[in-house]
Amino acid sequence: MSHASASASAPSVEETLICHLARELRDHEVIGVGNNSPIPAAAALLAKALHAKQASVYILGQPDWPFEGTKEFFDLMQRGGIDVFFLSGAQIDPYGNINLHVIGDYAAPKVRLPGGAGSGVVYFMCKRILLFKTDHGVKGFPEKLDFVTSVARSEPHVHRNSELVGVFTPLGLLKPTGLGGRLQLAATVPGVLPSDVQARTGFDLGIEKAGDRPLPLLQPPSPVELETLRHTIPAALRPIYPVFAKQLQGYA
Repeated sequence: MSHASASASAPSVEETLICHLARELRDHEVIGVGNNSPIPAAAALLAKALHAKQASVYILGQPDWPFEGTKEFFDLMQRGGIDVFFLSGAQIDPYGNINLHVIGDYAAPKVRLPGGAGSGVVYFMCKRILLFKTDHGVKGFPEKLDFVTSVARSEPHVHRNSELVGVFTPLGLLKPTGLGGRLQLAATVPGVLPSDVQARTGFDLGIEKAGDRPLPLLQPPSPVELETLRHTIPAALRPIYPVFAKQLQGYA
């Protein structure tokens, strides 16, 4: 199969999410990617390959990691040296607060998760935060978290250096534009109605007045984005995430 015909095949959910995240990254930014994050890693590499060629990309696990362990990296972060970082959560509440600890009661949880992995520092000290989830369902977007791992906003007297850009999912984009920073539905992917997103979210997205009038659309991956993602990015991603790199190539 030629590269041209491969790029013409339909993009996967993962590829679409990668492209939506990559478009948010800017030239000359310092981009940080944490552990167990193949989708953000691919997004950072894609942005650098296409429109953010002067960006600095630091992916935990990369062979040429320039820091002594992770301490130097977090020291840089606390000095304000990381412009943008990606976070996710097993649960994300109406304000963009995240839960990475437990599902259910903390003392006797239904599921005990890996934990915050530095997200408490990240959410406060990186200038721009991109939240994402690879699925979109009521359980993942509850009105109240089972446990608060890190928060999107603080009291005025608390120092923080960050801004939540939004939450990217396979259905669309939520932005903190509501009262007190509540997440509101800002855009959908083609073929998804606002009511579809609301039905799969456990809190109000502020769409009742708009009904199913179309919102802005998150455009699908372009042929150039798919070509680059499937045929250039896997080589750079393979030393860090070999299975995911092979998956990207398999989409072709």
